[in-house]
Amino acid sequence: MGFKPTKSGEIFHIENSIFGFFFSFSQECIFKKTSDNSGLRVFWNGPLRIYNCHGCCRRWYFTFNGAECSAPAAIDGVVYMLQGSSGRKDLHRVRQIEGVCEKVKKGNVRVGFWVGNCAGFGNADAYTGWNSVSRIYVEEIPPPQA
Repeated sequence: MGFKPTKSGEIFHIENSIFGFFFSFSQECIFKKTSDNSGLRVFWNGPLRIYNCHGCCRRWYFTFNGAECSAPAAIDGVVYMLQGSSGRKDLHRVRQIEGVCEKVKKGNVRVGFWVGNCAGFGNADAYTGWNSVSRIYVEEIPPPQA
């Protein structure tokens, strides 16, 4: 897929100019977390779209060592389309999904970015990234102040 992980200070990013995945997508990278008290700030920036469906929804989300964040909450975003069957709509839009996950143990953390179904909806054609640079950033940040 041509992903090129680099590390600069505490920020890890993956860049790719063109990639698309239809019914499922996953990308994982390893990030070395240095403290049990810090949080991990993650974000996706790039095109997301669903296609050729009516009343459909797909959900993109981050995982940490194979599990979704629970402190404070899941880091996710959805794309919903009411009328788009018969290929009438093929809208590629840049979107950003961002959040902080706390209570992740220090050490090597497997950070994943996935696409799946929204609760109560079936499969839909999902596309992740298109014809531009898309980024996944991971950054270790200090704990919240009391």
